[in-house]
Amino acid sequence: MIRNLIYLSYNVTTANVKLLIDYGVCDSAIARLLLTRPTILVLIDFDFISALEEVKGLGFDPSTTAFGTALVTKQCMSKILWDKKVDVFKKWGWSDEVVIRVFRRRPCLKLTSIDKINLVMSFWVNQMGWDPLALAKCPLVFSYSLPKSIIPRASVLQFLLMKGLLKKNASLAAPFAYSEKMFLSKFIFSFEEESDYLLKLYDQKVKLANTTENIDMPLTK
Repeated sequence: MIRNLIYLSYNVTTANVKLLIDYGVCDSAIARLLLTRPTILVLIDFDFISALEEVKGLGFDPSTTAFGTALVTKQCMSKILWDKKVDVFKKWGWSDEVVIRVFRRRPCLKLTSIDKINLVMSFWVNQMGWDPLALAKCPLVFSYSLPKSIIPRASVLQFLLMKGLLKKNASLAAPFAYSEKMFLSKFIFSFEEESDYLLKLYDQKVKLANTTENIDMPLTK
């Protein structure tokens, strides 16, 4: 029985890899699937072909590595969950077109939980009063920790906005994609008169996040 299952899995995987090659999927994307998500290649042919067609229909080019990421994302969730996540983004002001456009840029965005999407959007829109469409330009923000990364940086940016130290047309999402060293250099240390306060504000938010995390951790015997 076990040998039959292994044989079947091998044959299905081989057939699906051939489908990927025939479909024009690039070698790097196929290699990544084999290394990180080999189970996706053990789908029956009909479902696999349908998945390939659906991802291509969303505007992904099979010759790019993003195609493989999008394929994994689509197969990791049901259509019902997929549609629910689209509705959540639309609730926060994104259109269907924006959702698809952002998904093309960052396919793994759809793997973000509904709770995480709502948490980030609620903070961004309700607490900061910022435009939700700004996040569409830097969807990487959804992959960051809200208390450890987003809140500390947002607090710094909010202070700079209040002081008129940021240009009105400056991107509010882009700073979240910077490395910590670059963020500190550009948005804290470059403002000499305010740098001490900004660094203290930033550190306080980070320490608060770490303290809260330690308090919430269950005690072990």
